[in-house]
Amino acid sequence: MERTERFCKIEMLIRSRGCVSFADLMTELAVSRATLKRDLDHLRTRMDAAIVYDRDRNGYRFETVDRNGRRSFTAESPGVWFNEREIHALLTMHQLLDGLGVNGSMGRHLQPLLDKLTGMLGTSESEARELTRRVRVVAPVHRPVRGRHFERLASAVLERRRLRLTVEGEPGGCDRDRDRVVSPMRLVHEEGVWFLDSWDHDHEALCRIALPSVRSVQTLEARAKEVAMRVIEAELDTALQRA
Repeated sequence: MERTERFCKIEMLIRSRGCVSFADLMTELAVSRATLKRDLDHLRTRMDAAIVYDRDRNGYRFETVDRNGRRSFTAESPGVWFNEREIHALLTMHQLLDGLGVNGSMGRHLQPLLDKLTGMLGTSESEARELTRRVRVVAPVHRPVRGRHFERLASAVLERRRLRLTVEGEPGGCDRDRDRVVSPMRLVHEEGVWFLDSWDHDHEALCRIALPSVRSVQTLEARAKEVAMRVIEAELDTALQRA
């Protein structure tokens, strides 16, 4: 267990149990007495964690200060140790990594990171599983990109090359599939869909294209037109926020 993971687990153990003895902390973390003393000292002196030793309980607790400035040892609610942004970020990362599985090469390399996230979510594997059942982050439905289009599009964005895209018309609409020559600017992922922000050379304007609607991709020799990122953000991001 690495140092950062130990820090997180120490705080979770104390918050969930209210008061934890030095011996129990050593057992849970599987570390030596010297290592645990260094961790506790670092948490208190470098990270301003309000961890104090309670002689009456022979353990470590969180010290709090009431409205009158009096210090007390009131424990927080068991099991509640994340704020809204932290639990959203941790569960989202956990779901993304878990979705990769362990059969692929990337999944095998990322499995240690998934194990660390599981450790951060709960003081034990069973508690982590319970948390993921009781607190859900519902991801939007993912709309996949056809074939190897994404790799070509991403390469064109990085290599600054123009593209000829065949984009399908709106379902049930009058528009037919049409070719568009674009200079790709950036890739954007929102609500389960990948978009390509580009300069449309036919209309001489910025546009946002949903990648699931792209039927074919051809990389051209011509260099992509350069547009300042602040212009792209001001036009496309602001327009999206207004919508």
